[in-house]
Amino acid sequence: MVGESSGHKAEYVEDLMKQLDAHRKWVQGLRGGRPADLGQADLSGLSLPKAVLRKARLTGACLTHIDLSGADLGAAILIMADLSRSDLRGADLMGADLRGACLNGANLADANLAGTDFGVGSIATANPMVRFTGTPTPARRTELRDADLSRALMRGAKLADCDLTGAELVDADLTCADLRGAILVATDLSGATLTSAELKGAVLSGARIDETVLAQLVELGVERRAKLASVADRLPALIEQHRHWMESHGSEGQRLELDMADLEGANLAGYDLSGALIRRSNLDGANLRDAVLVMADLAYCSMAGADLSGADLSGCALRRVNLSGASLKDAVLKSVPIVGDPERPWPTNLQSARLVNADVRCRVAEGVLLGYSDLIGAQLNLALLKGADLTGARYVRPAAEASE
Repeated sequence: MVGESSGHKAEYVEDLMKQLDAHRKWVQGLRGGRPADLGQADLSGLSLPKAVLRKARLTGACLTHIDLSGADLGAAILIMADLSRSDLRGADLMGADLRGACLNGANLADANLAGTDFGVGSIATANPMVRFTGTPTPARRTELRDADLSRALMRGAKLADCDLTGAELVDADLTCADLRGAILVATDLSGATLTSAELKGAVLSGARIDETVLAQLVELGVERRAKLASVADRLPALIEQHRHWMESHGSEGQRLELDMADLEGANLAGYDLSGALIRRSNLDGANLRDAVLVMADLAYCSMAGADLSGADLSGCALRRVNLSGASLKDAVLKSVPIVGDPERPWPTNLQSARLVNADVRCRVAEGVLLGYSDLIGAQLNLALLKGADLTGARYVRPAAEASE
């Protein structure tokens, strides 16, 4: 059933299906057809594979967790629509207008996105009686964080200033795409085609780039190591404020919060940065030896060659972090009990992290999340692997474990 488990009332789903059928007839030139205007509509959680929505108006619509795999959305108007966690595998979105849309966590593998507009968008807040009138909403950039765009056809796509943090662009065709100013932090561009693409001002910190893609970037004159915000001069003061914040339980000082900061080679050895928020930043070669990073959030950071030996990473968020060649020897990766919910401790999260050739022989670990991580060439021990979630991870088991 289309509406089964979607949370929508049967009458609502029935009316929606009538509109979709009438739109299909309109697209196909059949009798009884009329174009659908589903602006601000809630289609979340519905199963509509292969739906015909070409040229449909879906401005500001809620399409979260929807199944539109194989659907025809060519030239559809999806300005400011919420498509987070949607299934758009193999969908045709050629020429669609996705300005200001949210596609975080969406699956767009094998989708046709040629000529699609992902630029900055804005619409007016809908009035209950008259659509798209009222107080204007702030313009926002299109978000594709953690989206799966593997093998997607994106020729000529307009992706300027888009946020593609952590996106999978493996084997995507980005020929002639406009990626100026795009955030490509921690993206996987392996096998991508970038012929004649525009990447001026794009941020590629921590992106996975193979030799073929690197050669294309060189040919395009792209500086792979685009400058991030420098914080070296004010880092000591920020750390001191963070210390006051922790000691006063948040009543004084200020939490350390950094985004897209340049901390390459920073000496943070022994510092207590528990609860700090340092995301999408460059910590390549940083010294974090014996640092305390309990419940800190370092997601999407590049930490290649960093020294985290002896560090306390309990409950630390290290999702999609590049730790290639880093040392986590004797580190602590325990779960942290959650106040009010002791039955659900907060584990150290290394999901989709790159730990190629890293030393991950930790001192103690507990239920570490290593799903889809790359541990090829890494030095591992049973303390790390015992009880860990290794779903989809790439690794070679230690000899001691293999012989059991």
